[in-house]
Amino acid sequence: MAVLDHVTVPLEVWYLISLSIGCFNLLLVACLLLFQIHRRVKVRRQQRVTDRWRPLLKHDATNPMTALPSLTHRDHIVLLYLWNECYEATPVTTTEYLIRLAQQVGTNRFAKDLLQAKLLRRRILAVMTLGRLRDHSAWPSICALLLHQNPFLSFSAAQALLWIDAVAAVPLLRPLIGHRTDWSPLRIASMLNTAGPALASDILAQAAVTGNAIVGPRLIRYLPITHNPSGLSILRRYVHEHRPSDNMLAACLFVFGEFRDQADLPIIRRHLTHGAWYVRVQAATALGKLGTVDDEERLIGLFNDDQWWVRYRAGEALVSLESMTEEKLLSLQESLTSPDAHEILAPILAKFRTRRAPIAVKP
Repeated sequence: MAVLDHVTVPLEVWYLISLSIGCFNLLLVACLLLFQIHRRVKVRRQQRVTDRWRPLLKHDATNPMTALPSLTHRDHIVLLYLWNECYEATPVTTTEYLIRLAQQVGTNRFAKDLLQAKLLRRRILAVMTLGRLRDHSAWPSICALLLHQNPFLSFSAAQALLWIDAVAAVPLLRPLIGHRTDWSPLRIASMLNTAGPALASDILAQAAVTGNAIVGPRLIRYLPITHNPSGLSILRRYVHEHRPSDNMLAACLFVFGEFRDQADLPIIRRHLTHGAWYVRVQAATALGKLGTVDDEERLIGLFNDDQWWVRYRAGEALVSLESMTEEKLLSLQESLTSPDAHEILAPILAKFRTRRAPIAVKP
């Protein structure tokens, strides 16, 4: 079998390879230079539009509107970002000037055309702008985006509909809120608060009890953000008339404790012996916030619970009761025989003394 010792490559092939590598490097350098030039031109254009329009956007609303500069397509996109930024920083009572200025330069028509843009960020920008402009003519186009698979675009559409007409938007949003697992519950609560605390509380509670098992408990826990107890009646009726899951029940007990309504005491007491340990944790925590002297024995009984977290929360709840005193805690410490109970009560008693001790004032 013949074996070739080596293969000789012609010199012309080496020249061709070297030339190809050199051309590729030159092309790469040229692309980098063009990218830098394009980026600098873009930054200068944005800065030029910003310097020209920012004083106009911060114009005193009591003065007549001056002549506005002309806008190209790219300039108008920069103006949309700047306009939304100024809108967020402006009090709601003084946004009429910004809306009139945007309408004068045709921003509403431009934003409607931008709804069909290929770039997602521009479509979101258009939706937010139309919502803040309260453009009712864009209602059908924005409604079509509520079911979009992208959570950022669909959530922006929901926010825009609330800005345009909160009363008409609520029936559309209520069934979605309880089933969109890709929407942040915190952002949902903040969004609904713009329509009013009472309405936000009702929608959150209703969407939670009618939503799926994943979204419901997450929504309920953000009900205190509304600072309105109108949604509590929905949760109470739900707990009484249905058999909620353990996660839903724990979330409801958490909310009852946060609002501290004495009407919820029977529900909280009833679940101190629930089968799920995290439900007992929430019941004990809630009882510490609105319990009475009659609940001291109930919480002491939890010191013998199998779960450490239940014992710990029961101890914290016990010292949080208004009726609790250091004498009662010392007497309890002497009467306890369980090592687990002593393990919980010792640090809780130290915290109680620190919390109730008089504050030293430096002369």
